[in-house]
Amino acid sequence: MEIRTLHPDEREALGELLDALTLTDGWKAGAFYRRYREQDPTYADENVWVALEGGRPQACVQVFPRRVRVLGHAVPSGGIGSHFTAPEQRGSGIAGKLLEAAVDAMVRRGLELSLVFGDERRQFYRNRGWASWQGERTILRMSEGHPPLSGEQRARDGEIEIAPFDRGRDFAAVKAIHSAYSASRNGTVVRDDALWEASLKLAGNPDEEFLVARRGGNTVAYVRVALLGGLLTVTELARREDAASPLALLMASTLEPREGDFLASGRLSSPQLRSSSLLPAFDDLQLTVAMEQRGIASHPVDNPSTMLRCLDMPALARRLDVSLFPGESAEEFLARILPRDSLVFWPADRF
Repeated sequence: MEIRTLHPDEREALGELLDALTLTDGWKAGAFYRRYREQDPTYADENVWVALEGGRPQACVQVFPRRVRVLGHAVPSGGIGSHFTAPEQRGSGIAGKLLEAAVDAMVRRGLELSLVFGDERRQFYRNRGWASWQGERTILRMSEGHPPLSGEQRARDGEIEIAPFDRGRDFAAVKAIHSAYSASRNGTVVRDDALWEASLKLAGNPDEEFLVARRGGNTVAYVRVALLGGLLTVTELARREDAASPLALLMASTLEPREGDFLASGRLSSPQLRSSSLLPAFDDLQLTVAMEQRGIASHPVDNPSTMLRCLDMPALARRLDVSLFPGESAEEFLARILPRDSLVFWPADRF
């Protein structure tokens, strides 16, 4: 079995291998791979490792280079995805060898942190150095019998325009809001213009609903939602510092059934789809209070899927200007600088 990076003329064979894997939302993993190959500006064949037999890929793993915020610094990181082994090759150790090859390359290339979302293979990754970074997600639902808003609040809400994202009108403001809102949140991905373009094309599943709140004609908040794992999921949100109420109004809007709901699948009606939504881990007390004032109830649930591995502890410590403790393990170091309850990763950046 030969293990190496992908050659350009093997791309379609790799897609055919991944077509054997069906993802939770009905996608074939091969279609997901082709989508990212065409739309992700960080895609490169040298970021895909394959195990070949008879010239055909039998297993693969892909690294997604990203810069992830930690303590205000942009840390070069590698996301792990497209990790698959043909059924007849399972149990041979190939998946682990491929992962070792990818890790060795990530370290050589100067990546300091690795992320994987391993819902079904957590023990596999745990045995190879990744640690579970369990946090909390939140289920949102409209409360029944919630007291009506005050006249003052209704008047303020009346000043807010809720509208679909308009690239020409909203994009510059949205990028600025995202940068400011995410800057202090550990785990968010730093986006340049190319990654923003990719996000607009890849965040949906395949579609997304992207709404903005405008006040006085100015964009002050936004929310993005998509159908992930059969659930209406908030893939990203952000606001200006003074816009908790407009963002709460946006969140309420996502829970309103609508005619011609393009996110509703054939199995779900719009009222069924919009009966609740899933929020990624986030920390915005003002928004939580503003949502409660509008009758949005929140219910925390565990999120065990996120896993992290420190690839180069000395390099990461130097970047962050943080001292290492004698005998401190990589997991202990990560837990000290990046507490599990502080990690925010927007699903709009998923891989």
